[in-house]
Amino acid sequence: MADERVNPKASIIADRDAALRQARLLLATDPEAAVRQARHLLRTAPDDAGLLRLAAAGLRRTGQIDEAERLEQQAVQVSTRSPEHREAARAIAGGDKDKAARILEGLIARDETDVVALVMLGLHLSVGRQYRKAEDLLLRATEAAPADVPARLALAEHLHRAKRPAEALKQLDRLGAAADTIKALSLRTQVLRDLGRQVEEVAVLEKLAAIDTRAENHHLRMGHALRTLGRTDEAMAAYRAVLAANPYEGAAWWSLANLKTVTFTDGDVALMEQGVARSDTPQSKRFQLHFALGKAFEDRADSKRAFRHYDEGNRLRQQSASYRPETITAWVDGTIDLLTPEFYASRAGSGSDSNDPIFIVGMQRSGSTLVEQILDSHPAIEGTAELSDFPAIVRELGETAGRRGVSFGTHLSAMSADELRAVGDDYVARTRVHRKTDKPFFIDKMPTNWMYAGLIRLVLPKAKIVDVRRHPLACCFSNWKQLYGKGLEHCYAMDHMGRYYADYVRLMRHLEKVQPGGIHRLIYDRLVDDFEGEVRRLLDYLELPFDQACLDFHANARSVRTISAGQVRQPINRRGLDQWKPYEQWLGPLKRALGAVMEDWDA
Repeated sequence: MADERVNPKASIIADRDAALRQARLLLATDPEAAVRQARHLLRTAPDDAGLLRLAAAGLRRTGQIDEAERLEQQAVQVSTRSPEHREAARAIAGGDKDKAARILEGLIARDETDVVALVMLGLHLSVGRQYRKAEDLLLRATEAAPADVPARLALAEHLHRAKRPAEALKQLDRLGAAADTIKALSLRTQVLRDLGRQVEEVAVLEKLAAIDTRAENHHLRMGHALRTLGRTDEAMAAYRAVLAANPYEGAAWWSLANLKTVTFTDGDVALMEQGVARSDTPQSKRFQLHFALGKAFEDRADSKRAFRHYDEGNRLRQQSASYRPETITAWVDGTIDLLTPEFYASRAGSGSDSNDPIFIVGMQRSGSTLVEQILDSHPAIEGTAELSDFPAIVRELGETAGRRGVSFGTHLSAMSADELRAVGDDYVARTRVHRKTDKPFFIDKMPTNWMYAGLIRLVLPKAKIVDVRRHPLACCFSNWKQLYGKGLEHCYAMDHMGRYYADYVRLMRHLEKVQPGGIHRLIYDRLVDDFEGEVRRLLDYLELPFDQACLDFHANARSVRTISAGQVRQPINRRGLDQWKPYEQWLGPLKRALGAVMEDWDA
């Protein structure tokens, strides 16, 4: 039998497939020969994208970067014209995800360096939250064509979607001149926002507004960033600039209402009512206008008209929501069944040794931002933001369980002490990017982490958890009349809101029993009535000395990225405690869903 081993110095051979295999093998040992082989084949197939990429890879290895980039771009252009790539694009646009995946997987199987297919499938999987597979594909795309802007942008977009903003920013920084395109700048603003770098975000948004004819969206986002920085008058001006161009823009009206400091004029109300009445107003804008009108009439003490607008806004918003209350109830049931005293006792000594994190959990609109502002004023504590790192870790654990064909609880039960420690250490490493000072402790104020408080106690046993709780009617009504940007879909129906609150209280009570002293409960109403006493008790739990700056929290100029940004820059007050009472006659569905929790929520 003839010797089929490849001779690196072999001359160009006639058989195309054999020549192609040889050229790919030669890349590692003799890239110049690989380029010669690829160029020979390109004479008869000048539009073969795989050959173009092969030649480019060899040129890169021999330092001919400009020529390599030219061939890489030519390969991309060839692929975008191919019938199969176009068919995959049509399938994605038409929502046929399975068909798109089949086509793209077939293209990649034939040529693992197909940059266009790698990017299309990578983004497709990223949107579907299959982050590990997506990242592998997108990294392969950038390796095959390091200078390809769409591939680099796709990787940055994926990293941003996967809540890894620092890594996304590094990819954007590698774009060179393309970093100043509208798409790249727009993604940069989102990444800077997630990193808490609002001053830089505003600067980029100003640049975008100057070069993009569709400046309204940039002014809207600029308003959000300025609001975070406490520059309320400038935020108001940015929102008004949007309305000057489009007087019925619901997002701008709601953003003004959401400042909590704007009093709408009769002219403002008339414009919003016209917007609601117009037949061409999209539903997404219509419910924003209803929420803004609800705030306008609430400020005028017209509770009947305010409730009518809030109710209609919630009804419209609920139509596009997919929330199912039984999902949260099942999670709480499973967590209670799993996390017993025996479960924790058998895992004593597991988890990370870090005591850096202070988690603030509970319901939205419970006073959690106020507590964060109080603690950030302490010289030993740094406030960060509503970090998504722990929910991302939980999601990844769930994905691992799914791949192994077991439940989340079964997977968690099987984890060793070293694995549990690694999870806690991973969280501390991920959140380091959000820390801007050398203070020893930092705050993770993600209210929905109440669902994972039991897991936090397992993988970060030395971390502190503060449960901020507010009267159920005050808290739930405040959420129900708040229009959130995304997520939190339980807030748009009173019965869903009540069940969610009841499940939250049920789980926190269980954790108090199985991990006594592990979580500090802070009742917002008591904080208002005995401010200094409650702050001292909170600091005692955190094992930190009292500091007067905590009582002067309103003087803290830090960026605040929640809807309570304006409120926490004012001294403690009672204004929010009873806002629900004028609406009590309409809160029957909420009361029924809360059930017994109505009476013993703080017990």
